[in-house]
Amino acid sequence: MKLLSILLLSYRNLDRVYGTLDSIFRQDYPALELVVSDDASPDFAAQQPLVSAYIEAHRRENLREIRWVSHPENVGTVRNLNDAIRASHGEYLYSFSPEDELVRDDALSRLVRALEDSGRDICFARMVGVTPDGREVSYLPSCESDYSLLKSYSVEQTRRRLFSRNFLPGPCKIMTRKLLEENGLFPESIRLIEDYAYWLILTRNGVPFAYLDEVLLRYRLSGVSSAGHYSEMFMADMFKIYEQYIFPYDHRFGPLQGLYNGLKRQGLQFYLARARWPRLSAGKRFLLRLRYFPFFVFTRLQDGRTARKQRPGTGLPA
Repeated sequence: MKLLSILLLSYRNLDRVYGTLDSIFRQDYPALELVVSDDASPDFAAQQPLVSAYIEAHRRENLREIRWVSHPENVGTVRNLNDAIRASHGEYLYSFSPEDELVRDDALSRLVRALEDSGRDICFARMVGVTPDGREVSYLPSCESDYSLLKSYSVEQTRRRLFSRNFLPGPCKIMTRKLLEENGLFPESIRLIEDYAYWLILTRNGVPFAYLDEVLLRYRLSGVSSAGHYSEMFMADMFKIYEQYIFPYDHRFGPLQGLYNGLKRQGLQFYLARARWPRLSAGKRFLLRLRYFPFFVFTRLQDGRTARKQRPGTGLPA
């Protein structure tokens, strides 16, 4: 069996990795490598020996290699991921974060099988969200609900859909090393959002995606984008993605494309204003409410729609 590298990317959450590790130890895939890459967590020196001892005490024979990457300064999610890839040796790569958990003992085996059966170099499975209070939700905007539709898409249709939003579950995907050798690593001009720009690059290069319509991951809704409230750094990444990877290539609306792009830029400015909200005076907040009133209404409606869809019950295997 080909070696599969699990890339575990930590930042200020290495102390919450034990459930994640347990889900890795239960995997039946026969040839695993674990790369833990930490992005300058302040408590890394204290936590690393504890985690390393736990790994050694609970690992099984299928976990053949353990490698550590530690950054002395914070480099961001994308660079942290790329450095984990550079340190790995597997023909297959699966990356996720502490607190996320694989929900089946054969999750990685099923992903590898789906990838090989499809003849493609990247495959997405499903995930369910876990809120900070432990509630599981089955609807996630970052996980398309209709995989049958996605399977019917051409590469160009996928790309056009991505121009509107990132609908692909980055924490629940497997890739081949060949994909990275042919298309490069994740673009480090982006700091936090490791996946969106890369999906756009892959579809621009004509790379087709495969889909496994099964829930394989419990995804902790505490990341930079999963809670729906974005930081200024996150929004800076979104501006770069739209300006570098979407606006120059998106021609869906013909002569109205300029108007559409302008509205998109206004929307990005609105989310940037929301990120700055706690630091603004009451007067500036009032002016921003006037300026972005339609966006406040739209996002309130979207939040309500998402809340109604996030129902109990996950579709997890018994």
